[in-house]
Amino acid sequence: MNPKIMYEQKLVAPEDATKIVKPGMTLWIGDFTCVAWLFDKALAKRTSELENVNLWVDIPYGPVKCIETDKNGEVFSVSATYFTEFLRGRPNVHVFPLNLGDVAHLLRNGEIKVDVAVKTVTPMDKNGFFNFSTVNTYSKAMFDTAKIKIVEVNESFPWALGGYDECIHVSEVDYIIENNEDEIATVQPKAPSEVEKKIAENIISILPKPLDGLTLQIGIGGVPDAICKLLEEEGAKDLGIHTELLTDGIFRLTEAGIVTGKKKSFLPGKIVHTLAIGSKEMYEWMNYNPSVASFPADFVNDPFIIALNKNLVSINAALEIDLTGQVNAESIGHIQYTGTGGQFAWTYAVSYRSPKALPPIGSPSNISIIALPSAYFDRKTGKLASRIVPLLKMGSAVTTPRNNIMYIVTEYGVAKLRGKNVKERALELIRIAHPDFRDQLIEDAKNLGFI
Repeated sequence: MNPKIMYEQKLVAPEDATKIVKPGMTLWIGDFTCVAWLFDKALAKRTSELENVNLWVDIPYGPVKCIETDKNGEVFSVSATYFTEFLRGRPNVHVFPLNLGDVAHLLRNGEIKVDVAVKTVTPMDKNGFFNFSTVNTYSKAMFDTAKIKIVEVNESFPWALGGYDECIHVSEVDYIIENNEDEIATVQPKAPSEVEKKIAENIISILPKPLDGLTLQIGIGGVPDAICKLLEEEGAKDLGIHTELLTDGIFRLTEAGIVTGKKKSFLPGKIVHTLAIGSKEMYEWMNYNPSVASFPADFVNDPFIIALNKNLVSINAALEIDLTGQVNAESIGHIQYTGTGGQFAWTYAVSYRSPKALPPIGSPSNISIIALPSAYFDRKTGKLASRIVPLLKMGSAVTTPRNNIMYIVTEYGVAKLRGKNVKERALELIRIAHPDFRDQLIEDAKNLGFI
């Protein structure tokens, strides 16, 4: 059948699409920038009619109306692999403790089951395909396994070319909603703080020189933005990208001719990613850009795929780290703050290293870095608190085990933990802790028998 005819036959109003939702169902309503916002608004209007609905929404870049309407969490039980401010502290919101690269597998083998999948996509092309745009992750796996499939079409979303699973055909969906009200969320880079600039300088100091032919995995925020700026100032060239998240920092490096991918050992010339968030200019740049390759997260974050990259520099963040090297990047004690994401995969990939990507003896190997400020302002006590701690807080998640850790970087320096025992690790970490806490950390380390 002609794709246009199928499209017209499946086109429904948001209010009609939500009528399929029944008590006991599990719904996925998208993630990141691709939450199905019209479906969400229409579902919120049905809150008083519903009960016992399981809602899955990850990293929403805006308030989720059906969660806000259900103020006491009596109708929707919400699950997410990663929290943002729009999920934190709300009743009946629970975390999926999952590595991002594992979600597609769990869906396909039936360990996680979903009744209804809804997601924002690009307009349909002439061949009948919708593109998953800025969020590939596990989108195709979700649609392949959900009982009912709904797409919400939005013209403001860029078309992300890719390797596979970046599209879905009109014949594969049950209902289509057109969203002419909302536009894709944008994020404008903010000027890095002085602490973030210093952390970036310390990271640049341990990268192999000249800064030529490195492949980067980097995120979003002040430190990554400062790193990108320094790479440009230091004359880096022919950088490659294999990263979970595509950002404006990468976009700017590409526009400056610094990211070319010419020397990548795996998928040369391709900016490999599974997510994207940035400015309107970045979205315009990535739209139908053949150098930008969108893959599902079970490919991008597969440690054995990652390890095929030579000269890989992986940079991730953390909330706190203990003196043995355990990294918590997602919770404040037992209270969930963000999510597991893909950090474990990247640190493991660097530790593993594929035989195909092993460097010659004596040459630089792949590098894994966890970056964090040495301290933060604790609103509860009104005082400064250390992010380097003797032991993780009770109930804290261990996002990345100490066995995977290579470098920890703060504004006070670099601690190399790989190949060091607990005593050596503790001393290295105390050296880069905030000066106000070093004496106490030494006492704590002695009391714990670390030193």
